[in-house]
Amino acid sequence: MAQLRVGTRSSTLAIAQTRQVTERLEQAGFEVELVPFETKGDQVLDRSLHQVGGKGLFTAELEEALLSDRLDLAVHSLKDLPTELPDGLVVGAYTLPSDPRDVLIAAQAFKDLPAGTALGTSSLRRAAFLRRLRPDLVVSSVRGNLQTRLRKWQEGQVDGLVLAAAGVLRLGWEHLIIEYLDPLTVVPAPGQGVLAVECAAHRTELARVLALLNDERAMRGAMAERAVLAQLGGGCQVPLGAYAEWVEGQIHLVAQVASLDGRTLIRKEITVAPAEAETAGRRLGLELRQEGALALIQTAEGG
Repeated sequence: MAQLRVGTRSSTLAIAQTRQVTERLEQAGFEVELVPFETKGDQVLDRSLHQVGGKGLFTAELEEALLSDRLDLAVHSLKDLPTELPDGLVVGAYTLPSDPRDVLIAAQAFKDLPAGTALGTSSLRRAAFLRRLRPDLVVSSVRGNLQTRLRKWQEGQVDGLVLAAAGVLRLGWEHLIIEYLDPLTVVPAPGQGVLAVECAAHRTELARVLALLNDERAMRGAMAERAVLAQLGGGCQVPLGAYAEWVEGQIHLVAQVASLDGRTLIRKEITVAPAEAETAGRRLGLELRQEGALALIQTAEGG
């Protein structure tokens, strides 16, 4: 096989996590070229993500390159990837799962933060769940790559940050973490912590490459979580969490949606065999819809 062209966002974190993928490919004997792209989500930093609008904020440029045969593979944080992919593209592998939880970077643990503490996050989901748990805190939008958000905290623009553990760990900054938040209360984004390898559906010659990268347990859990999201619009910026946890050989799936102020919460959970996980995710998503979750999401996106 000729050299593999592997695309990624141009941020330090995206390149670092993609290099983990390319190193595995190189160890298996493949020649790899890493190709960075700047996406719309990287360019527009003066508005919160849901205000920028549209699906694929961090993926569209990479997907266009896959469809036009300028890339062979694209590596994404799975939580950034909409559930509805462009025609002709597929997720070929779910790989290198990391800790799916959110983490707090601050001077004190979450329960000990004084009233009025300013917490920054780039996520509607985190903002909604944090406000529900601590309505006495001030939760605001902080955009930019991970280094930019950390700098805003270090400069005192916010008193703390809530971030995905996976990104902090992949950059080797675990010493900054004061607390890992409980994934059953601050429920992670669907697919959080998993890397997705996307490719053109017709590229059957890549099957050996994708089989090398795929993690079966990560795939089962991620498909269940994303099945919930697919029932509720499929975007990556919604106040919805879905978390599939392996318990004694089965998958326990928790899904919840909150209003942006945190006052209203709709929650569902189920335990099933791994083979039934994706079906269970669709069922939970439908139950959330039936209880009014879609209205909460649409209100949050408009706010």
